[in-house]
Amino acid sequence: MSIYAKPKRSVPTGSPPVTRFCLVRHGTTDWNRENRIQGRTDTPLNEQGRKEIGQLAAALKDEGWEVVVASDLQRAAESGEIIGRVLEIPVFFHKGLRERNFGPLEGLTAAEIEAKYPEGSDHLSLPELETRTQIEARAVATMSMLATVFAGRRVLVVSHGGFIRAFFRAGLGLIRKSPANAERVVVVWNGTWQLVEGGRRNDG
Repeated sequence: MSIYAKPKRSVPTGSPPVTRFCLVRHGTTDWNRENRIQGRTDTPLNEQGRKEIGQLAAALKDEGWEVVVASDLQRAAESGEIIGRVLEIPVFFHKGLRERNFGPLEGLTAAEIEAKYPEGSDHLSLPELETRTQIEARAVATMSMLATVFAGRRVLVVSHGGFIRAFFRAGLGLIRKSPANAERVVVVWNGTWQLVEGGRRNDG
């Protein structure tokens, strides 16, 4: 399948095609279980993560998804490969879907970061730390590019909690927690971004 194949569904002249995305957070890793910041650190799935992604893939099987695009970090890439294998659809990788670069915060637990930076880490200026503004801009730019390339298609996007949360904020104007590992959130693009289902509202 060419990633530039024409949409299957026709749309009225002048109307943007409706493009449906299923945003999936990768399966669990050991660092997830230890509540450590992963960022660009290339941690692998553990057996729990592989199992839960396999279960999600089985649930997605009859929903008509056409292609998987995953972050090239191995925990997301393997998650995408598992889904693609179960659904028997093509899998592509894109570095724009990588997790936020947390620089020197990577490998630390949430408690360690809170103790070191009690004022919060979102607006810190640290070496290699991707700012909140930068990750939000990247998330919207990457999703907009995918909406153009796969216009009118049904696309599974496998990424990371920080990336998806940034897209919630900048693309949808929503303040929400990151999805759980192997949790899915469906959004559509039809000229504007809209949340269809999934995701947990951040009440804190």
